Amino acid sequence: MAGALLAIEDLRVAFHTAHGTVQAVDGVSLSVAPGETVAVVGESGSGKSVTALSVLRLFGRADRVATEGAVRFAREGGVVDLLRLDETAMRAIRGGEIAIVFQDPSTSLNPVFPIGAQIAEVLRRHRGLGRREAFAEAARLLGRVGIAEPEARLRAYPHQLSGGMRQRAMIAMAIACDPRLLIADEPTTALDVTIQAQIVRLLKDIQGARGMGLMFITHDLELVGEIADRVVVMYAGQVVESGPAAAVLAAPCHPYTRALLACRPARDYAADGADTIRLSAIPGAPPRPGALPSGCRFAERCAMALPECRVAPVPLGSVAPGRAARCLRAGEVA
Repeated sequence: MAGALLAIEDLRVAFHTAHGTVQAVDGVSLSVAPGETVAVVGESGSGKSVTALSVLRLFGRADRVATEGAVRFAREGGVVDLLRLDETAMRAIRGGEIAIVFQDPSTSLNPVFPIGAQIAEVLRRHRGLGRREAFAEAARLLGRVGIAEPEARLRAYPHQLSGGMRQRAMIAMAIACDPRLLIADEPTTALDVTIQAQIVRLLKDIQGARGMGLMFITHDLELVGEIADRVVVMYAGQVVESGPAAAVLAAPCHPYTRALLACRPARDYAADGADTIRLSAIPGAPPRPGALPSGCRFAERCAMALPECRVAPVPLGSVAPGRAARCLRAGEVA
């Protein structure tokens, strides 16, 4: 935990359903330092978002969830385990010291309240501002995230804004209380590439100005190379590789990471000058969370799998200083 703002230690999250127990996250450990950007990547269903939701304990009341491990957060008064705090203490941290930006602002913003009222509520609850002060600060925040005529936009409802503007409003709400940690859960997925670049640049500018830690969840490895200091690759609820982003992207040590990199769009040029975009895909599908294999969870899709890969779980082991991979052939992959 030394020097870390957030330290997730051996986190396990299981959902109890009518069809049995589903292990969504299985032994995940990662950390985020102040001012650092850690990208968490993987296919849909790999456990990225469940890991993020566990930090703030944002599961629905109807969800039957069991969590194990620890989520340690360094507050000014000392380190606390977020999984052990009572709900009153969590409400003080949630939205105040730790904030989150979700993938789709159209489902995260309340459609029946104007944008200004939603941002002002955060300011009044966590910073104790009066109504007039809160709305003035909300307008300043909207201007900070690049929304033109912010005073007029305070009265706009979410449906009256474009997707990019809604996401900017969500970011304004997230940074309203100057959080020490911001979790961005695929915040650019629903946006076109031009707006994506603007949102990413905005997040980095805000991080640089405030020195906050940033946990950035994405499936876009191109984006990881632009934004992240370190990367954590997840598959079927486990961390399969981690390390400095530049090193992992340049020489991955796990077949899954290498396969993800191979899925990036590539351009083929023909002799006549015509060009086409080539898309690759990883064969097969991830295992069902309720029926996980006993050995390596990627073995059935891996061209380098050995017989012993399917027999027993493969531990996450060090492959270089600051780097780890869950693979018996990590050296050969690199």
